[in-house]
Formats: sequence, C-alpha cells, structure tokens
Amino acid sequence: MRKEERSLLWVWIALLALLAASTGSALLRLGTWNGPLGLAIAAVKAGLVLWFFMRLRSAHSLVRLVAMAGLLALAALFILSGSDYATRSLAPAPVQAPAQITPWGRG
Repeated sequence: MRKEERSLLWVWIALLALLAASTGSALLRLGTWNGPLGLAIAAVKAGLVLWFFMRLRSAHSLVRLVAMAGLLALAALFILSGSDYATRSLAPAPVQAPAQITPWGRG
C-alpha cells in the first residue's frame, strides 16, 4: 500500500471515529454543550475532508485562497443570519383584515 493510500485510510478511519463521536454526543445529555460539541466535531470532519480528500494540502496557493474565500463568505452569511435572528422581536406581526370587496354597482 502506498503512503498516500495509507494516509487516506487513516483519515477515513478518523472520519468514522468522529461520526461515532457525533452520534454518541447526540445521545448524551450535555445540556447547552450539545450544540457547540456537535459543531466542533463537524468542523474537524469538514477540515479533514478539505485537507485530504479535496487535496488542499498539495494544491496551488490560489486554490487554497479561493477555498478560504468561500469559507469566509459562508461564515459571513451564517453570522449575518444569526445576528438577524437574534435581534428579531418576539411580538407577532399584527394581522391585517382583508379588504371588503363589493360587487359592481352596489356600494
């Protein structure tokens, strides 16, 4: 087995272990730590896929820069959406009554 195949096999095993960790953390009662732990595991898995399977480790620097720009744009969208959601008021919008429609010639 070549060195690259061996490293991909180890990354695949690590991804399976992280899958088991994410499944296990979903079953544990961690309170408010369930969300951050799940996001941290997902970030590590995404990093492994980007670095090894998408071969950003050996890619040209321009490809790495474009990948980083895409991740930063995605992060900006998540941050802006989260801030919009966090600053919304809890009061429901008032319901507008439907306009009365009168038949032609009457009214």
